[in-house]
Amino acid sequence: MASNTRGRLKERFEGIHKNFDWVVEHCTQSLALIADKNPKMTKAVKALGEGTKTLDELAQDIYSKL
Repeated sequence: MASNTRGRLKERFEGIHKNFDWVVEHCTQSLALIADKNPKMTKAVKALGEGTKTLDELAQDIYSKL
């Protein structure tokens, strides 16, 4: 466990990245389950996955600047 502010922030952003990875993974699994059965749901889950990837990229950018 980090004892300084920078180290603690890096730990938090590592956690954020791991959580975003899981969101993307669950979106991918959901898309496999939905397949072409519900186009509106497919579009919504894809949008959620893409939005999550964007947020993850922002978090990784912040992490790289710490």
